[in-house]
Amino acid sequence: MKFAPKITFTVLVFLFGFFETITAAPPTPNPFGRKRPPPPPGLPIDENILLLLLVAVVFGFYIVYNYNLKTKTPM
Repeated sequence: MKFAPKITFTVLVFLFGFFETITAAPPTPNPFGRKRPPPPPGLPIDENILLLLLVAVVFGFYIVYNYNLKTKTPM
């Protein structure tokens, strides 16, 4: 039988994580009896959406151009 260190390590990490979640203490209730405040709003992506699209298109052309240069075969 072949010893597989990657599989053994993965199984051990999974088991330790599983046992850690089982033995963890339950969360404490909110002492004030109120709901938590809502999280702050996320970062705005609408601000520079045209710049992001332009960069994506230019990067796409760059990738396609390099791929075409690498796959050309000399005759």
